[in-house]
Amino acid sequence: MEQIQAVQQVDRYVHQRRFTDQKFVSWALYFFLLSWITLGIYSILIFYRRIDRADRFGDRRVHYYDAVISASRQYAELSEQYGAAHEDLDDLQRFVKTRFADEHRPIKAGLSLILTFLTLGIYGLYADYRTMRFWWEIQITEQDFDEKISLIWTKVGIIRYPLTFEPDEELHRSFGLHLFLTVITLGIYGILWDYRLHTDPEKVYPEFHSVEDGVLGALRTAAPRS
Repeated sequence: MEQIQAVQQVDRYVHQRRFTDQKFVSWALYFFLLSWITLGIYSILIFYRRIDRADRFGDRRVHYYDAVISASRQYAELSEQYGAAHEDLDDLQRFVKTRFADEHRPIKAGLSLILTFLTLGIYGLYADYRTMRFWWEIQITEQDFDEKISLIWTKVGIIRYPLTFEPDEELHRSFGLHLFLTVITLGIYGILWDYRLHTDPEKVYPEFHSVEDGVLGALRTAAPRS
């Protein structure tokens, strides 16, 4: 029963992606129409929603990782393989905690919006930097997590073949270069930058979802075990 409940927690955070992994209105419609007819108000809303989207995605990921680790512990205990996985699972738990304490701290959309107004837009650049970095760094965390959990699952017999996640290298970009090119092109390059901030998450969602489905399927097949 405990194993079933643990898998249900994984299922819960997988299905939360319906609410957190958001696809916005098309960039062209937002940039060339909605921003103009609302006198820039829609651009402010999009700025807020991009940050909030990253924070909500990060919050879902940390809960998802914790649920996967918990379900793995339950399986290992019930299959009498906990000794082989105990230290590895503890290390993985510390890895997740450290990554989300250091690399994936919430950007905080509301606070970022207020500080952007107070600093006449300067803080907005920092918020954009953290948002752009988030979508690359969270892929690296996912790749590392999948490699580590695959090794543990192989030890305890949940899977025979490892989980794979391939980061999208196009999202590994230099903030400084983007800012420099925006300045020297008098803002023209900033249009491309804005497009990437708007659409990058939608490029990586399918890869995340594919791995989540594989994880959930493996845990469902392995449970219950007594």
